[in-house]
Amino acid sequence: MKLHGNRHLAALAAGALALAAAGCGAQGTSASAGTDPGSNEVVINQAFQSLLYLPLYVAQEQGYFEDEGVDVTIDTGGGGTQSWSAVLGGSADFSIQDPVFVPKSHEQGGEGVVVAAVQNAPTVFIIGQDDTDLQDDLSFLDGKRVVTSPEPDTTWAFMTYLAQQNDIDVEIVNVAIGNELAAVQSGQADYALAVDPQVAQGEAMGLTSVYSFSANEDWSPFAFSSLTTTQAYIDENPEAAQGVVTAFERASRSIYADPDRAIEIAQEYFSDLDDDVIATSVNREIEAKGYPETVLVTPESWDNNLEIALYAGNVEDYPSDATSYETNVNTELAEQAATAADEAGTE
Repeated sequence: MKLHGNRHLAALAAGALALAAAGCGAQGTSASAGTDPGSNEVVINQAFQSLLYLPLYVAQEQGYFEDEGVDVTIDTGGGGTQSWSAVLGGSADFSIQDPVFVPKSHEQGGEGVVVAAVQNAPTVFIIGQDDTDLQDDLSFLDGKRVVTSPEPDTTWAFMTYLAQQNDIDVEIVNVAIGNELAAVQSGQADYALAVDPQVAQGEAMGLTSVYSFSANEDWSPFAFSSLTTTQAYIDENPEAAQGVVTAFERASRSIYADPDRAIEIAQEYFSDLDDDVIATSVNREIEAKGYPETVLVTPESWDNNLEIALYAGNVEDYPSDATSYETNVNTELAEQAATAADEAGTE
């Protein structure tokens, strides 16, 4: 990607996953205590209940955690900051959110490691009333009004970065999260950046998805959402840590091997949404390879995320010792998980 704009040093607020919560509804946070070293009881704190996190729900419902010898409780933090803080504070063993919280922690003298991919592509889409396809020619966006989240949040960073890459001028319109589609329908804006299920909901309302960030080869793979923990937890709980990552590996493969079952599980977790909206959303994620085919976070996916994080001012410097792939990504667990899945014949 390799485009550096002006840095905006702002506190990490609602990141990529705040977008995924729109239209999904977040569950309340439960007050689970941290687990004892060596225990098979594991708390995973998700930023939101989100379709982007489907591998978590598949692992739970298909019994993969149980198969791997861990008893998982899912908590919901209500945001990436809260979920990562739960790990650092000891009330959770793992968290799921934008992985940028880990290098930011290292920049501040803290700890943390990314151990598995949960969402491996930037499955953000531009949706509007005009159905002109923008995938290969973004010039039509010049002078248009586009809804994003406020600076420096993810869709703001995505849209302004894309505009600079393509030398186009767009007018950014900020609205409260959840009101993006209404802003387009009312004529307040021409387009909006959205993730599923919002995209599928918009299509059901007559809007059209005209651009996919994940279909742009310059943007994928992208470490969009990751499973994170601390090296201290891994050292004290090696079997549980491996079991959790292996369960995610099996779940991710299962989504591609049996998408109908994955859709059923998603429909159970998002029963307040139309079944067709959920099916469309999951199928689009699969087509975009949003769910990882294997959970190893690659250097390329890390680099693509950190380039955006630097542009948005969510890290102070990249590359650096604090923000490097080597400092932040534990590859051993994911590599062993892939080997175990291969030996078990998991497809």
